[in-house]
Amino acid sequence: MELKKAVLSFKETYGQAMAVTAPLGSVVSTTTAAIAYAGSSVVFTTLLSLITSALWIYTLSLYTRKIASAGGFYNFNYAAWRSKKFAFLEALTEAVAYVMLNAVNVISIYLILSVAFNLLGMSSPVWVLYLGSIIGVIYPTLVSFTHIKKLLGYIVTVSATAEAILLISLFLLSLSKGFHINYIVPKIKNIGDLATAFILTTVSISGAGAATYLGEETKDPHKNVTKGMWLALIIGGTAMFFGTYAIIALWSGTLSNLPNVSQPLFVEMIQYGSIPFAIALILSINSLLASNIGTTVGAARILYNLAREKAAPKIFTKVNKQGEPILTTLIAGISTAIIVILSVQFLGITAAFSEVAAVEGVLWILGRIFDGFGAPLFCWRINGLKLRYIIIPIVATLINGWGDFESILSMDYVQIAMLSIFAILVISWYILKASKGYPGSLIVDENNELITIEEYLRKVISR
Repeated sequence: MELKKAVLSFKETYGQAMAVTAPLGSVVSTTTAAIAYAGSSVVFTTLLSLITSALWIYTLSLYTRKIASAGGFYNFNYAAWRSKKFAFLEALTEAVAYVMLNAVNVISIYLILSVAFNLLGMSSPVWVLYLGSIIGVIYPTLVSFTHIKKLLGYIVTVSATAEAILLISLFLLSLSKGFHINYIVPKIKNIGDLATAFILTTVSISGAGAATYLGEETKDPHKNVTKGMWLALIIGGTAMFFGTYAIIALWSGTLSNLPNVSQPLFVEMIQYGSIPFAIALILSINSLLASNIGTTVGAARILYNLAREKAAPKIFTKVNKQGEPILTTLIAGISTAIIVILSVQFLGITAAFSEVAAVEGVLWILGRIFDGFGAPLFCWRINGLKLRYIIIPIVATLINGWGDFESILSMDYVQIAMLSIFAILVISWYILKASKGYPGSLIVDENNELITIEEYLRKVISR
């Protein structure tokens, strides 16, 4: 059995892109982690992330208008560089980054519930916190086995749009105090911390690119995947920037104390009453769950496509009657649980949140560096190179590269250890299995029929 072909429309690609962008969930997850590094300068890093992500989605569109697949970014990598080593590296980079983002979101649910009880003047029942974390792992995994059209069309799309509306409303409320341009000016001396904050905020806004993993299942994929990404960036990315600004503008305490507050959004919302607080709490947790659905869908399809290319165990190609990958979806869920348990056990809940988030951000951006520099090469290969196809991808990639480089330089021993484990995984997997396969080679044409990149691009060039 295979993935369901041509069953999705523009609506579902938007849903997938918004799920991983998760504007409200990002504000209480990766943005909150970024505040710990950059303080009030998080408004600047979010704006920079929004601009860079727009350049990145433009770069990604150079690929998505020509190539569609279940493998997404790593297939673009192969189309540009023609290297199965690079393609496989990006495949695992993306899959592991998605799983680590799942873990960060699960830890966020624990922290959110803990803060919520404290703000309500109640003790935090440990069983409730653990139950919330368990649901954060199990629910996105199990629901990802349902039909992809129902999953994204009904479960994700409506809730993702609702959270964007909430963030925009907060921004409008913050304007009652006037608009303060000085909040956008960075006020941090440590460039490494600023870069880490940039990476963390970019992780979420650029999540709109997750629609690429639906290429095989989307009708007219070269158009609908691209449109879904752009709409999610415009709505979700803008809402995230507005929400981040609102947190800073509405903050009643001293801005220097902001990094010491675990969930500033809820500290602010409780001031407006229990109903607004409850709405923000419910939508935030739902946003994190939706994000984990989107990343689970993406990671599962990466591993599924690798198996078809003989770069992963054949059993990874098994799907259920709804056309959803079985084992790879379970692997995403189980891996999330393992990362959460080990990181919390050895680091504690707060440190696990910031440490895993930092490494996840570095991996997230790493894949985009390959594709960014590869975009002009890809356009040259299909005889479609133009000056703007060189300038925009290179500018976006240089900014992303700066953030990754500075973040790596400022890594602590825990983060270095995590990256080392990832490197061992990639090298071992490639030597034992992927080197014998053809990672990056399989895509679908405009009619959703499976084809090799070489075959498809010969058709494109001959037109």
